[in-house]
Amino acid sequence: MRSRWSAFAVGLGDYLFDTLASSHPDRAAPRDAAVRELSRAREKQRFMRLSVLHASASGDEGEVLFVARIFEKGADRSFAELSRFTREDGAWRYESGVLVPGDRLPDDPSTMTREDFLALASEA
Repeated sequence: MRSRWSAFAVGLGDYLFDTLASSHPDRAAPRDAAVRELSRAREKQRFMRLSVLHASASGDEGEVLFVARIFEKGADRSFAELSRFTREDGAWRYESGVLVPGDRLPDDPSTMTREDFLALASEA
């Protein structure tokens, strides 16, 4: 997760595309177009901080709960996500995620547990 966050912050679209699971819907898009779009995230958003709250793996499946502090044109676009990863050819790949926007997070999201997050996500 930290490497993908860094790749978003500096605009490494190739890396972001290559670290998607084969089952991820963005893999169906033409590579060049997807890479260009992924590379542009840094032009639109300011990536301030990543806080990993939970990570676990079992076999070839894993998950990471994180809070991302992001700003876009001065507006707070922060969020929390529980991401699913799968190991393909010996490397972890991003499969999917459930997102909760920052305005629905507790005042101090760093104290949030996986169970707290799931309760917030189910309220949507």
